[in-house]
Amino acid sequence: MLPRVLLYPVLTGLVLAGCEKVEPELISEGEIKYVTVTGVGEVEVMPDRFVISGAVIKQNDDLTQAMNALSEVVNGAEAKLSEVQGLNVSGFNFAAVNTTGVKDPDCLLFNAEADRHNQTLREGEERIKHKVCKDVTHQASLSFTYTGAPVDRAGHAISALTEAGAVRVSLNGFKVSDIDNLELEAAARAIDNAREKADRLAESGGAVIKGVKNLAAYQPTYQYGGASAPVLATGGAGETTRLLEDDGETTTVAPMNLKPGPQVISASIQLEFIYE
Repeated sequence: MLPRVLLYPVLTGLVLAGCEKVEPELISEGEIKYVTVTGVGEVEVMPDRFVISGAVIKQNDDLTQAMNALSEVVNGAEAKLSEVQGLNVSGFNFAAVNTTGVKDPDCLLFNAEADRHNQTLREGEERIKHKVCKDVTHQASLSFTYTGAPVDRAGHAISALTEAGAVRVSLNGFKVSDIDNLELEAAARAIDNAREKADRLAESGGAVIKGVKNLAAYQPTYQYGGASAPVLATGGAGETTRLLEDDGETTTVAPMNLKPGPQVISASIQLEFIYE
């Protein structure tokens, strides 16, 4: 004899409060007929945060002085950002701090030419030996992300960071803070959408939806674009030919009026509906 299961009527939405007690209906599992339906739901919302990435790079014959110059830029950036009118959320996240020796560019060029010559040696020609390249200066660098609000201050924050001496400054994107509740709201709409589809399918076949057998799958689809800071790297075991000149002069950068459009938080949900 097949077991009997309890069948509850379908409840739309994720939570129903204050409902009257529903008595379950007994039905044999072998008699259950069900249809699987996927529902989708969307919530459109304006973002409330912006994320900027950037870097600070300083060079000096003395590594300590290079690090001090790095700190001055960071402190200056925080001071500049504090002057941005209306900026009520402000936070740095430092991803990496690196120090490296900067090799003599002429020496590195000589070694590169030596490699090209040695790869095409003709009979009787001698290999050119590499030179040992010495450090001509030291480089200190850090990469960062910066989160701020409200979103209409993003362009002003970019200007402030650039004026302070940050480089590779870019707007990574806008983000939504209350994402968990918004995803649940999208899921509730997806359930309603699935029930509507199931009702129409059952009606077209002369049947009636009686309950839910199983929640097969739930997938929120909101994907926030990356907020990763840029990677600062040098090749050849710390060797680099890049030499930066810092004239120490302050510049004024006109702020841009950057405003985001609405973002869509969506969800899909797969339900198995029982019908008769």
